Amino acid sequence: MVNMVTSGKQEATGKSVLLYSGGMDSLMFDYLMKPDVLLYIPTGSEYEMIESSKIRLLGKYGYLDEDKLVVLPRVLNLSKFERDDAIVPNRNAHLMLLASMYGEDLILGSVQGDRSFDKDPIFYQKMTDLLNHMWKEQHWTEERVFKVSSPYKDKTKTEIVKEYLEKGGSADALLLSWSCYDPQSRYLLDPERACGWCKPCFRKWISLHNNNISIPEDYYANNPWEAPWLEKLIPSVLEKNYRGKEDYDWCDALTSKGVL
Repeated sequence: MVNMVTSGKQEATGKSVLLYSGGMDSLMFDYLMKPDVLLYIPTGSEYEMIESSKIRLLGKYGYLDEDKLVVLPRVLNLSKFERDDAIVPNRNAHLMLLASMYGEDLILGSVQGDRSFDKDPIFYQKMTDLLNHMWKEQHWTEERVFKVSSPYKDKTKTEIVKEYLEKGGSADALLLSWSCYDPQSRYLLDPERACGWCKPCFRKWISLHNNNISIPEDYYANNPWEAPWLEKLIPSVLEKNYRGKEDYDWCDALTSKGVL
């Protein structure tokens, strides 16, 4: 934890901070990059309860170092701004501002195929510039020099899962991680079951399936390759202009299921 300075000047920590959610991407980034701090900031999302429970389970089974985990409950509530599709506009900007309290090397777990503009290289650079401006030496702080980045931004989820497994990562940990925006727990049907049809569920399934990870039959409430929105997107995926390089991963998985 950071002990806030109330007299004198704040100083650089020299630490790296990963925004952690218990999702598959942040789980793999933690394993591959070994950051100093894992920062989880609940924001009042619809899926916060199951997300928090999965983080506890990841710690229980040794898939995260609980000594590195910092949880900030009741600090940032963005539930008022959560859209029906679970997107919270500009969320990562809020999170990065808080992350700057814990270190200077700030890591966001975004990957190739993410489409939101608060996950792209322009955002990283502008947040870096903003933080470096706000944390210049002044009456209350020494100068702190920041870098905001996502080191695996050029790789798809399928590629990162492959590297994670090759370096000894646990497939069971990936299955335990949480990547669903529409969990069954929302409807009190099954608090441990992901929907299978939201985009995060679908993209997770693609990466697990393409790496030959055995997925339990009851893992998803619905088969991802039968998602009702998929037919509309297939032409763009085939033309490779939906999620870029990730579209090739979609084609591989969907072909194996006879969808393409």
